[in-house]
Amino acid sequence: MTSSRKFRHEGDSRYFNVTVEELITQLQALPPKTPVLVEGYETGFDGIVDLAEQHVAQYRNAQEWDGEYQALDRFTKPERVALKTVVILGRRGDRR
Repeated sequence: MTSSRKFRHEGDSRYFNVTVEELITQLQALPPKTPVLVEGYETGFDGIVDLAEQHVAQYRNAQEWDGEYQALDRFTKPERVALKTVVILGRRGDRR
């Protein structure tokens, strides 16, 4: 049986991105030796190898297979709102 924790931003009833503060709070509730994984390239799960700061913009026309956010260099319109984020990188994440 799997358990899923959803993160919500203050005042927002929709599920949204987790912040560092929210992630720390959730992780502190778990046993300290619990492994942390990310989704694998196509199936399964990988271990985390790094955290990377990344400036992204929301991708409003995302298809089912797209991420909700994309790197800024994917857009031609410079007026997009850039968000500074931290991305958890798995071993095969660059192959997506």
